[in-house]
Amino acid sequence: MMPSSVLLVPLQLCCLIVMMVSMPTCKLPGNVIQPTHALLEDMGDAFPAQCRQFNGKIQFPAPPFSGGPATHPQCHWTSLVVYESLRGAELIFLQYELPKGEGGVTWDEQKLEQFRNLQDRLVQDHLCVSIRTRSSSGLLSPYFNNVTAVVEQTDSAVCGWESLRRDLLKVLKVALHRHHSCFNWTRAH
Repeated sequence: MMPSSVLLVPLQLCCLIVMMVSMPTCKLPGNVIQPTHALLEDMGDAFPAQCRQFNGKIQFPAPPFSGGPATHPQCHWTSLVVYESLRGAELIFLQYELPKGEGGVTWDEQKLEQFRNLQDRLVQDHLCVSIRTRSSSGLLSPYFNNVTAVVEQTDSAVCGWESLRRDLLKVLKVALHRHHSCFNWTRAH
């Protein structure tokens, strides 16, 4: 073997290692998820009693963080559930009018606006979470189909929105408390 050939193999290995180490990780920023959760929690009152009748129609898949397919490490699965929850909710916000005024939701509009800005930022800036797992793109589709069906009905729209808020709160709370280490807490966003 020629000396140049012998040097070529270690050089290629070094390049491969440098490329792998320099690849950015795709983690959701905890310092953005946390205020997103706080805004969502503070924007409105507790889940309305009159909406409990829709609990059977709108149920978030349980338990959402129990691991997912065996091929997904726990942190990736957690990030995927959080990301897909925010993305699905964003699609509903974009597609349907939030009922306001008498008989509508009683959410603080400023906090809702701030929440929507953070939600949009998380969804747009962290598409890599979803791209890494194409097989899970429909992960929460049945849930969001059920929310949409309730939101589309004039007499139950408020309950659909309140159910969406309730379930997003649960997802973010569990993710932040049980899977705190799955988020990036160092990089400012």
